[in-house]
Amino acid sequence: MIGCPKTAETDSPPIVWTAAGSDSGGGAGIQADLKVFNAFGVHGCSAITALTAQNTTGVKSVEPVSPEMLKAQLEALAGDLPAAAVKTGMLGNKTNCEIIAAFFGSLPAPLPPLICDPVLKSTSGANLLEPDAVDLLKRALFPKVAVLTPNLPETEFLLNRPVDSVESAAKALLGFGCGSVLIKGGHSEGNECRDYWTDGSDAFWLLSPRIETTASHGTGCILSAAIAASMAKGRSIPEAVTEAKTFLNQCLKSPLHIGSGHGPMQIRPFENRMEDRPLK
Repeated sequence: MIGCPKTAETDSPPIVWTAAGSDSGGGAGIQADLKVFNAFGVHGCSAITALTAQNTTGVKSVEPVSPEMLKAQLEALAGDLPAAAVKTGMLGNKTNCEIIAAFFGSLPAPLPPLICDPVLKSTSGANLLEPDAVDLLKRALFPKVAVLTPNLPETEFLLNRPVDSVESAAKALLGFGCGSVLIKGGHSEGNECRDYWTDGSDAFWLLSPRIETTASHGTGCILSAAIAASMAKGRSIPEAVTEAKTFLNQCLKSPLHIGSGHGPMQIRPFENRMEDRPLK
């Protein structure tokens, strides 16, 4: 049998892992992450943490994978497809959080940057992380995270208090040990979406006109996956965050008119268009 010629190492794309849930509706989770990785020209690998039965109207059922299967997926990737960046989304339960945190910490140095989207609930309000897992998430995983990307409700839940000041809330989240925090402003009011990033030394706001659309399913997955893909291609964290927000704005302007609820977006190859870039 004649094999295909091996691609030169210099032509190999960066590899990015996602550990998240499977979305049967195709708009979020593993399905969205892999589409984003493709849009950025990186090779996406996945470790599925849970199966979900969902569509544009909501989550109907959730079933975590077995601990053995999650470990097997991670070990298979580590043994052959080393990551340039790792993104976590829906982890589902305490056991999965323990496995992910322990496994990531066991990888050989230097560790790839870890981007954590702390998925607590779906857009429709379904719980996607068991309550008893939250403390473990903060204690075991957050200290390994390069970029934490909570939205405002998730920020309030993690801090167990209302967000009166985004800047002070971000500082409090840094106290859990993560390298930097991007608090997403999509749940705020007004005609402008204001996202705030800081690593404790540097900080900036990302300001974009609010894009009114019902195709908002998977926005958090898309943004965090785009940060991971951008960092895998060598961007600094501030550059990757800005590039990812540009990409999300691009996606929000391209709704897929399917389903009767919060539908998905078209995920096309990334174009770094000035009209989609947020102001700093």
